[in-house]
Amino acid sequence: MRTRPCCSGTWISEWPTDETRGPAVFLKGNAAQMGLWIKRALDRRSGVNMEEIESLVRNAQRGDLDAYAEIVRRFQGMAFGFAYAMLGDFHLAEDAAQESFIAAYRSLGDLREPLAFPGWLRRIVFKHCDRLTRRRRIATKTLDAASGVPSPRPGPAETAERRETADAVLDGIRRLPEHERMVTTLFYVDGYSHEQIAGFLEVPVTTVNNRLHASRKRLKERMLNMVEDALKTNAPDERWSRKVIDQLLGRPRPLEMEGHPVRQVWDAIRASLPDYEVVTGEEVTRREQFIELPSDWGAAYKLSEEQGLRTETTMVTLAAMRDRTPPMRLLTAGRVFRSEAEDAFHAKVFHQADGLCVEAGADVEALKTVVHRVLLAVLADCELRWRDEDYPVVQPSFEVEVRSADEWRSVCGCGMLRPEVLREAGHDPDAVTGWAFGVGLDRLAMLKHGIDDIHSLWRPPYVLR
Repeated sequence: MRTRPCCSGTWISEWPTDETRGPAVFLKGNAAQMGLWIKRALDRRSGVNMEEIESLVRNAQRGDLDAYAEIVRRFQGMAFGFAYAMLGDFHLAEDAAQESFIAAYRSLGDLREPLAFPGWLRRIVFKHCDRLTRRRRIATKTLDAASGVPSPRPGPAETAERRETADAVLDGIRRLPEHERMVTTLFYVDGYSHEQIAGFLEVPVTTVNNRLHASRKRLKERMLNMVEDALKTNAPDERWSRKVIDQLLGRPRPLEMEGHPVRQVWDAIRASLPDYEVVTGEEVTRREQFIELPSDWGAAYKLSEEQGLRTETTMVTLAAMRDRTPPMRLLTAGRVFRSEAEDAFHAKVFHQADGLCVEAGADVEALKTVVHRVLLAVLADCELRWRDEDYPVVQPSFEVEVRSADEWRSVCGCGMLRPEVLREAGHDPDAVTGWAFGVGLDRLAMLKHGIDDIHSLWRPPYVLR
């Protein structure tokens, strides 16, 4: 076996090839070899960027094995999550996902429209799950044979406690209607976005939003907090790696660098909102601070069961809101950390700025005025587009996009604070209203300076070491 860089820039094991016939022909007659390779690929984390899927599929159809390796990497979590939602068994779901990728490779030439790959793969996974369901049998051993099998499990008391907790969570998920169970599993297994789930299931994003919102209502709060742990027990995860966390925390701090593009954006935002109080928060935060953003705890890098790296700066303004009396106008910015696939527009460490206003008469019109003022301060004359969204803290909520060349780029999420959020912070929603917004400073810096790779913001000459 040889190693070489694949199209994602990382190193993977090269598929065994037949020098005379080429890899594609070789693999058609060597399912076992291909299965071993797919199993290795299934150990990698995934992320889906539909802008690149068409090119990857076309290259894979022409026999580019690195392209198919990248496809497996991006869709492995989606396939596993879908299979688990159908089978309710981690091991069977892994088998179904692996067999589905092998079958998909063999039939890839039959796929006429590359952008239809997610839905096409989902139907293949469904077929394999259906077959496994119909043939499933309970494995048995004789008592004599079983008596000699050592148990890898913890002691009886610990085992019973773990099983009780996991069973309660998984039973709650299994009791969800199938369409809600599907989106819940995909959302919590690997942190897929609503858009990615919608593309895979071939339904509108609003449908995914509604199903996920309904499933959250059905699950008790304690179950929601345990979903991520229960679904991840079978896989080691970088989110628990202290080495990874130390590396992330040790990265540069552009907000402290005079003249850095991210710092310039933050300075422009502060200048546009001179009457806002700037508040700060810790990058390492307690679990209870995720109470308004429970799904974010599942995606957080964790130092322990009770501490993790913040995924949003929203929690800073929400915490500060508790200690103040309206009217209040707050602003914060800082680094946030998310365990997600990296590409030219996404990084595991990036910057957010959040603004919050609570006062009598705060309304959507005032919110839009402030957001427009902030974005104009950074990007000067820009064209904006407002889209309805579904965020956990605000309702109604919106996603704000900026036109860049011929594309629309998301730069801001915002909306009116929900009455229960105000009430939880000690404010009377009948007396005051509020709104909040959050912007990605790195994204704005890229748009402002024409930077096409977010990682450039973390390297010289932008970053001084």
